[in-house]
Amino acid sequence: MRARRLRHALAFAALAAGAGIAGCSWRASERPSAPHQDAAGAAVQPSAPPPPSANSAAGEPAPGAARQESAPAGRPLLLVTDRAVLAELEAAGLDFGAVLTGAPRAPAALSALSRTPELASVSGVLAEDLRQVQRADPRSGTSVARHAHRLFDERWLSAEGARFELIGVVNRMDRRPFHASACGETRLVYRLAYAAKTPDGAAAASRLPMTAAFELLATGGDAPSCRRLAQAWSRAAELSGPALARWLTSADGPLAPPAVDRAHLARLVVNLQSVRWPSTVRPDLGGHAEYVLRAFRWDARAGRYAPLALENTPDVARIARDPKQRDRLRAWLSAPENLARIDEGTALLPVEFLATKALSATPHGLARRANRPFRVLFEPRDFGGVDFGGLTRVRSPEGLLRRLDQMTCPGCHQSGSIAGFHLLGQEPPGRALDALAAAESAHLAGDLPRRQAVVEAVARGAAPDHGVPYPERADGVRAGYGARCGLGDPSFADWTCAEGLVCSAYDAPREDRTTVGVCLPAAPEVGDPCQVGAVVPHADPHRDRAAAAQPGACPPAAVCNTSPVGFPGGMCTGSCGALPAEGVCGAIAVLDPFNRCLARGTPFTECLSRHVAPAGLRRCSSEAPCREDYVCARTSSGEGACIPPYFLFQLRVDGHAVP
Repeated sequence: MRARRLRHALAFAALAAGAGIAGCSWRASERPSAPHQDAAGAAVQPSAPPPPSANSAAGEPAPGAARQESAPAGRPLLLVTDRAVLAELEAAGLDFGAVLTGAPRAPAALSALSRTPELASVSGVLAEDLRQVQRADPRSGTSVARHAHRLFDERWLSAEGARFELIGVVNRMDRRPFHASACGETRLVYRLAYAAKTPDGAAAASRLPMTAAFELLATGGDAPSCRRLAQAWSRAAELSGPALARWLTSADGPLAPPAVDRAHLARLVVNLQSVRWPSTVRPDLGGHAEYVLRAFRWDARAGRYAPLALENTPDVARIARDPKQRDRLRAWLSAPENLARIDEGTALLPVEFLATKALSATPHGLARRANRPFRVLFEPRDFGGVDFGGLTRVRSPEGLLRRLDQMTCPGCHQSGSIAGFHLLGQEPPGRALDALAAAESAHLAGDLPRRQAVVEAVARGAAPDHGVPYPERADGVRAGYGARCGLGDPSFADWTCAEGLVCSAYDAPREDRTTVGVCLPAAPEVGDPCQVGAVVPHADPHRDRAAAAQPGACPPAAVCNTSPVGFPGGMCTGSCGALPAEGVCGAIAVLDPFNRCLARGTPFTECLSRHVAPAGLRRCSSEAPCREDYVCARTSSGEGACIPPYFLFQLRVDGHAVP
């Protein structure tokens, strides 16, 4: 009886703790890039072990910069995430307000910046998106006490203590096939953060689940210009700290003032967690969250930003209502020349088919139809007569639809991501609560070698291979724990698992159980799923459900923490007393005292530090990611542990200080 009470308490606490980012390039491949930098100092999760029944300095190179220094000559810089370097870049004129408005002395605080026509035009569209959610769902709202469905508080977009902080600079020269007159893109990724006061006057600060990214065209386009740019990125890889920031923004650097001028802006993209349902509301799925994906273009004549079509993302509702347009889309997709580009990953869907807004949903990624717009519009039989001979990656109708879906914004952001994001920003080195140990997604980490090869080829004057793998499984990468694997369909025949792992259908819907699964241990281990039921998908994500599943087997001295308490697919949790090799001692919040602490208006991290129980969780790192639907959070020891994303305050919209 005591074990049941403890499991329920910790689970409910985890719910309270979880009650609580890079935007889709709005292109086929959005994720940020870099010569892989460590995300040490990234995020935190309380560290402590529950009994088996628990469910319950400027100029100094950061870990990533250290790798840059040791990089072989000629290796290009792909991603800048070092906090000190990013702060230098903001001070040099790459702060969000300056890039957004084109004014070098634009305000940083959103209370002032929101009064500019530039931010007002963006936040106005987002605010209306949030109001639409609220009008359609009477249970949604910003109050944890009064609303079962917790809505993003639009007041953060104009709050005194809120700002967008630079979390990454991304070299996307590999995007050259999408721009006829440019050498690819350079991306500046920002994340919403705040400092505020709780009702009792205590200081509170956090990041929020929202990113905004400027996608700038790397101008030039001709071979000599692109070669010079690739060599500039290679020069950057030899530097760190202030020297790196100075080079990047110098006249010859990739971020020279002309290069970041708003005239070169391809689009501003936004990824915003609009609403979150706790697991008590969606117990079968382990909770539910939705993300609004938007793109904006700069209209110089009007002096404002206007919504822009999302790359490769069809307007499902409009096309579904128009059989003739659906037929035109199917014909375009089936044309041999377009199939070849889809296979390569460089296709661009005609504007007539595109949406200006999309929604992605978690958990359960591509098992959710909201994340698979092409699978909503078409069945595999619609492409039964297509000849896939000669294609490299797409070899079947199922492979074609999965490929198309992962080229959309929602499909990309739900493929190997961190709760719908691919880059969330490094944490302060000493932070051990509410912090990530890995701030870059598994997809991003796996895609970096491909991007590197492209830039290195351009720097040599050679022709690069612009082929893009499926976002959920990079070519030639690990087939380790949590990796996607093939279940028999010819498009995924090469996706095998490492020794000791088997390909499990996991949560795949019934109609997808011969396509893609997940590599998991043959015998259960700590961190493994233990309550797996196939997702029964619907075009409306609110109507998705997971088939009933009883808690399954876990290792000895471990228990199954289930979906109703916030663990999607269940998770085997052990004791910190006898950890296996794959385990690490972490913690889960304890329900009643944790909730009472929050109710008093005490800062989240303080409640989390006081009211946790130790738990044996799965060990993780940037090189050994968690399975999908889980994030690698930093424990008090500095190691990483896999936990559900919404157990981290910074990854949920609810429970924050009032703007």
